[in-house]
Formats: sequence, C-alpha cells, structure tokens
Amino acid sequence: MKVGIIGCGNISETYFNCQKIFNNFKIIACADINFEITKISAEKFNVKAQSIDDILSNEEIDLIINLTIPAAHKNIILKSLNAGKHCFSEKPLAINMAEGIEISKLSNKMKRYVGCAPDTFLGAAGQNARRLIEEKKIGNVVLGTFNLMSHGMENWHPNPDFFFKPGAGPVFDVGVYYITQLINLIGPVKSIISISGTATSERTITSEPRNGEKIKVETPTTLMGILEFHNNAKIQFFLFMGCLETQTFNY
Repeated sequence: MKVGIIGCGNISETYFNCQKIFNNFKIIACADINFEITKISAEKFNVKAQSIDDILSNEEIDLIINLTIPAAHKNIILKSLNAGKHCFSEKPLAINMAEGIEISKLSNKMKRYVGCAPDTFLGAAGQNARRLIEEKKIGNVVLGTFNLMSHGMENWHPNPDFFFKPGAGPVFDVGVYYITQLINLIGPVKSIISISGTATSERTITSEPRNGEKIKVETPTTLMGILEFHNNAKIQFFLFMGCLETQTFNY
C-alpha cells in the first residue's frame, strides 16, 4: 500500500521509520502546512514533497496518515475520504461526537476505511492481559484504578501549544491510551462520573527553540472520575498534566 503523510511534526519520524519494520506499506510523499518542514522531511526520508492539495490528489497514494494538530484532524480525514483514500489519524479522531459521526457516515458512503490511534491495545502487553482475563486466570474484574501524573509537554516538545488547546489535554492526548485499553479488556462504558480543572491558565515553554514563550491554556489539565462498565466493573482514574508552578502529593 502506498502512503502519504500529512503533518511532518515531531511524531512523523516514528511513522517514517515504521515502514522499515513492516513490509505492507511504503511512504512515497509527505505534506505539511509549512512547506519548509515538508521539504526537510522529504529530503531526510527520500520521499516526494507535496502541498496538501497535491498529496490528496496524488493517484498513486492509497492511504493518508494524518499527523496534523487535533483541531485539523476531522478536516483532513474528510478530505482524504472525498479524495477516495483510506485514512489513519493520530488521536483524537475528532473534537466531539458529532464530528466523529460525520466521519463515520462519509467513510461508509465512500467505502473507505478510517483508523485512529491509539492502537497500542493490539500490542503484546495488552493482548496478554486480555488472554489472562478471557481464560479466567485472574477472575472477574471488579475494581481498578489508573493514574497519570506528568509534567506538561512544554518542557520537551518544540511546539507544544496544541497540547493545551481543545482536542488535546490529558484525556485526548495521553489518557485515551488507558481508556482504550480498558474498553478492549473489560467492554463498553455505561456511565462516567468526573470533574475537571486547570492548574494554571498559562504555561511557559522551556524547550527549544521557543524557550520563554507563553501558552494560553484552553482545555482542562486535571481530570478525576470513575468509569462504570456494562459488566459493573468500576475503574477510578486521575489524570494530571502538571507544570513547573504546581506540585502533587501522595499520602
């Protein structure tokens, strides 16, 4: 399968390098809203540099890998489908349920597949955990907890702004890995009890090359709650994306 990448940011190198591991796809072109970044990636990985419009109309390409910022995911997925191409997108699939349904309807209409990260539940650890549950090695899952407490991305990512905008934050960007894994292991969620908050309204970038710049926080960075599953299992969660000005304590 011949593949085109849209979005040549930090995560794109992982996808470019993955084609060396698998033998069922080949990246032949890339595009980014910033064409200078497109040219750098194209030269580094020996693929064709194209504009977004040109890569979507490229008849050689079967599938688009969508690595844009969350706010652009829906638009690129819909454009890929309308161009007759399958699309695999980084998380989230869309900003809200209505946009997700819109994508699903167009996917069915165009008879093209849409995939979305995270797919890590298909990995060895997740599949082994599922096997243990299905073989009743640990009994029925009744209660559980998962906690994610980390520093914000502003201390390592070169352009961390989008992490603190709608469509990102600790649930959409990192918590989704845990939630997807739990749904695969336990089944669908019946109800959610949760609260959210924001530690600080502004973040200071400490990574290069934008050290010292400020980011306005526009999405919750702290979430706490309980997931109740249809099999009556209850999983508590705590997701916190800290910063240099905040601390958490465990007692």
